[in-house]
Amino acid sequence: MSAAIDFAKLARGEIILAEVLGLDRDSLYEIAHLGFSLFSSGKLREAKQIYAGLVAADPYDSVFHCHLGAVHHRLHETEAAYQQYTEALKFNCANVDALVGRGELQLEGNQLGGAVADLKRAIEIDPSLTRPSLVRARALLQAIQLNPSRKFPSD
Repeated sequence: MSAAIDFAKLARGEIILAEVLGLDRDSLYEIAHLGFSLFSSGKLREAKQIYAGLVAADPYDSVFHCHLGAVHHRLHETEAAYQQYTEALKFNCANVDALVGRGELQLEGNQLGGAVADLKRAIEIDPSLTRPSLVRARALLQAIQLNPSRKFPSD
């Protein structure tokens, strides 16, 4: 009977799938660490599966959306990447990795205004540039300043 109550709460959005499955925050982040290892080693399809599952388990976690966006980005799935970065920012507007990722996508799509806004916002949040994404953001902004008409293709 309690499982039926849990599924009813899930359907109403009162709990997340992770709670129904008995997964706590630490367990989810252990799984995310596995996804990051796969991503880092170039096993993008496997990483995508892990992060898609994490987003399903906890659709309100900005980090999971951001990492899924990064996988889509590396797979050149531009629309899905943009959507996931935007979703990450919906849950944490200070997620600098999502801002930089979305900014890079906009730059690749020749949407200079949006790209500059996202890249600048990321650096404003953390001007000490403690993350690799912020170093990329600064370099991209400098490149834009030097040559504003340059095209920035995806890798």
